Amino acid sequence: MSTFETVRSKLEEWIGRFAATTAINALKNGVIATLPLTMLGSIFLLIASFPVSNWDAIMTALMGPDWKYPFTQISGNTFDIIAMASAASIGYQYAKLKGVEPFACGLISLVNFLALIPSTVTSGDVTVGSVISKTWSGGSGMATAIIVALLTGWIYTSVLAKGWRIKMPDSVPQGVSDTFSALIPGFLSILAAFVACAVLHFVGDTSLAEILVSILQIPLQGGLGSLPGLLILTALLSLFWMFGIHSSVVNSIANPILRANGLANQALLDAGVALTAANGAYMVTYQTRSNFVTMSGACCTIGLVLAMCFCAKSKQYRSLGRLGLVPTLFNVNEPVLFGFPIVLNFGMIVPVFLVPIAAALLTYFSCYIGFVQPFAAIEVPWTTPPIISGFILGGWRGALLQIVIIAVSFVGYYPFFRKQDTEAYKAEQE
Repeated sequence: MSTFETVRSKLEEWIGRFAATTAINALKNGVIATLPLTMLGSIFLLIASFPVSNWDAIMTALMGPDWKYPFTQISGNTFDIIAMASAASIGYQYAKLKGVEPFACGLISLVNFLALIPSTVTSGDVTVGSVISKTWSGGSGMATAIIVALLTGWIYTSVLAKGWRIKMPDSVPQGVSDTFSALIPGFLSILAAFVACAVLHFVGDTSLAEILVSILQIPLQGGLGSLPGLLILTALLSLFWMFGIHSSVVNSIANPILRANGLANQALLDAGVALTAANGAYMVTYQTRSNFVTMSGACCTIGLVLAMCFCAKSKQYRSLGRLGLVPTLFNVNEPVLFGFPIVLNFGMIVPVFLVPIAAALLTYFSCYIGFVQPFAAIEVPWTTPPIISGFILGGWRGALLQIVIIAVSFVGYYPFFRKQDTEAYKAEQE
């Protein structure tokens, strides 16, 4: 085995083990399970801020001056509980993956999360207690939700694995038996949160959420929200796919932070602050990666598919282009990644890295200079075709940016595709 094959094998083995861990799978599955909240909230938020210049006047004439209220009630109460939902969902998924009854674990994860975020809200000189602040139940609480849910899941399932449970007779209904089985692991999980809450409150007059935001979430958001962070993330996604490793390994960690960036931008909008770099808006959000950098799928291969459809001489690539065009338009490009192939095809390594990086640079600076407004909480389903998704997220300018990225993708992939197509055509003629 060559040195390259040895390194590749070890890399795949290490990443495979990491991706197979319960924590990573619980995080990935738990965050995915909360997508209905963001998708449904996005519909109402989109209606409230539709990218048409006189939209407010139209809706005011139809519904009155306070027409946005019911829309923002729905959007606010989907986006602003995303950390709460994630805490419950990740805890649930952790227990499910360990093969134990998951509902109680999800509820206890939610309880622990609420115990470790501030329970007061201050407005001017007035402090109100015994509240659940939307600041912490939303994007600002995501780091706390993830860590608390994973730790709760670990404690809960570890205790059950040791057999520390109240066992009921076989004649007792299963639902009642599961309730009593959850008491000991649930108590120990909540006890851990109680101790952490007490120590942080009495010693530091703070909470876990406030600590994590200052030392973990804000640096992570700033890192992934910066141009170097975006370029590193983009390069990692390309590197993983070059070796045939699914990008969900990276995205399961990056997506919650990128979504928190979008929620932070939405908070600026809700406060009446313009989304600009000078006002502290994040230039990099979930939409940046999903709908622009990896538009049409990993490695931004839409230009390659168009080249195969309209410029291929060989039957092999012409057929593959026609086969892959419709899935690619809906952001499913695995037929191209494995069929062209992109995976382990080092003759394509230059465009595989440079095309997504060019898309990242175009998107970042389009937001930075204000050509496209930085993205906030509105998300579109990941299967939304390019240009349509760009228009929904950024109006005609967002659609134009996607058209430019498609052109860049075509120009970037074409010379390298042409070489392989010529070789394939000669082989077919022979």
